[in-house]
Amino acid sequence: MKALTQSIIVLVILLCVQQSVAQEVILIRHASVKLERHGWMGAKKASKMRDAYDTAPISQFDPDTVLNKVPQRVTDTVYVSGLPRSVATGLKLFGDSATIVSLQELNEFEMHMVWLPLYLPFKAWTSISRTMWLMGLEKPGTESFQEARERVDDVCSFIERKAEQNKQVILVTHGFINRNIAKELEKRGWQVVQNNGKKNLGATVLRK
Repeated sequence: MKALTQSIIVLVILLCVQQSVAQEVILIRHASVKLERHGWMGAKKASKMRDAYDTAPISQFDPDTVLNKVPQRVTDTVYVSGLPRSVATGLKLFGDSATIVSLQELNEFEMHMVWLPLYLPFKAWTSISRTMWLMGLEKPGTESFQEARERVDDVCSFIERKAEQNKQVILVTHGFINRNIAKELEKRGWQVVQNNGKKNLGATVLRK
């Protein structure tokens, strides 16, 4: 009887400890891509370059250098988007050590290049196009900002469900959607403990 009581006490303690373990989300931005984007260009070339960006291969990098800057992986699953640069980065970072799951819902926000009679650097084209998209001026058939926000909301609900099960969720996706995921999670009570996700291979870490 005494042994049974002790076993029950140990079980209760273990359950309490398990429930007290912080949940963690790691948002890693993909590696940079091999695509020459210098020089001034018109809208047509900028649009073609934007399409090429989605299929360009990633630049080489040392996985250990990246992983040493983020918390240790304890989950057996890593989520990536459906875009090549995200998939390739996830495979390079975690290889056969984790199950890589690709989800279209994690794709970067859609954006089409605006058509203006100007010659600008590629970064200027993307900045102007993104600003106009945020203002609601999207091309018919392209995901609107409101639709993108709804997608982020669904993604965050998915993340929270997985975090309850596994305590840790790792995503290797894209800069703009990662920033919006982090903002939405903060609204839901998560705290940012590492904020370096703006640059390629940087990470934002949140805990709850």
